[in-house]
Amino acid sequence: MIISTAKLHRENIASLPVTLPAELIAEVLSSLKVKSLVRFKCVNKSWNSLISDPFFVKMHLIKSSQNSYVILSFSSTSSIALLNPFLIRSLLENPSINIINHASKYKLTQRNSQIIGSCNGLICLVRSYYKTELHLWNPAAEFYLWNPATRWLSQKLASFHHFSCWDLDSCFKFSFGYDNLTDKYKLVAFHLNEVRILTFGDIVWRNIQCFPANPYEYNSNHTNAGVYLSNSLNWFALRDNIRPNYYGCKYLSVQQFVIISLDLRIETYTELQLQFPRGFDQVLVVPPIVWVLMECLCFSHYSTGFNFVIWQMKEFGVEESWTKLLKFDYHNILHSDSYEVVSLLPLYVFENEDMLIFSPNLKQLICYNWRENRVVRQATVTDSTFMRLCTANQYVESLVSMY
Repeated sequence: MIISTAKLHRENIASLPVTLPAELIAEVLSSLKVKSLVRFKCVNKSWNSLISDPFFVKMHLIKSSQNSYVILSFSSTSSIALLNPFLIRSLLENPSINIINHASKYKLTQRNSQIIGSCNGLICLVRSYYKTELHLWNPAAEFYLWNPATRWLSQKLASFHHFSCWDLDSCFKFSFGYDNLTDKYKLVAFHLNEVRILTFGDIVWRNIQCFPANPYEYNSNHTNAGVYLSNSLNWFALRDNIRPNYYGCKYLSVQQFVIISLDLRIETYTELQLQFPRGFDQVLVVPPIVWVLMECLCFSHYSTGFNFVIWQMKEFGVEESWTKLLKFDYHNILHSDSYEVVSLLPLYVFENEDMLIFSPNLKQLICYNWRENRVVRQATVTDSTFMRLCTANQYVESLVSMY
């Protein structure tokens, strides 16, 4: 039997191994979850080299940023537990979220630790401890980076000594950010009259210019610890250097506040004024909170009459771009009989404009539809221990590490 040349050619092609272009393999792999990519490093040396390549890590981070997570933390009387990040889209599928059981395989418990910020999938932790010298209370702090997705935890990267700290008001507060121009992570330490900055990899804290206005301390859960956006850290502050604590801010007008923005590249400040419609003069019940929603700088505040208001800066740094995002009566929405202020922290806005809101004191996650002015879904945050403090931080999965 005579076999045609064309048939032999087809059979030879079919027997050859299929080879995909390297660019296509990288494109497919960059869409996968971190857990799968960590396993795929064992496929062969080529895949291990690709997945570890800094360019691939950045490509994966860009795609991963489209799937936001929130990481919840709580403290008990003996320690603070830093828990598994929850995918935002799945948070409200169940009426009750047990953050202990659900997160047990990722749980990182470290005594006296707190989250001070998150960038590029890295969470900055501070562990506080105290020394007594010459009858003075001298707090000190150690800093670590943690990637929950890869389960990578750094060794101690930096330390800080407060020196002669008499009370909490005189101690330093900390913020964490990223300079995308130099690819460096930075820590900012500040109190009333001093600001210091440390670039991870260095060993020396550098003094920089003091804040033009003092960031206030809302409470102990780092609500005003600095929000990262567009290569900058941003804090709410009071004009005229009014004493920046919770009780000093109560019953002030919105116009007495300003947002201080620190450019992490050139380490200089910009004051972002709050622009409101003519005639707007709202007295606050509690101080406002600065946050990031839809990749825009936002701030929320409570006004008289149980109103919760969110303002959005459409174009970062352009004061005229402030617009009111939403306003609602939280007392009616939450069906609360209490006349106390309910803590609300906006976390995420979905494509249909439903908003996910976290309430630490109610221990609830609320999905609110602002077009219909109603709560769509809500879930109760539960745990097996006494929850003294609960905070929420935005987070994305990544392959990023310091090394």
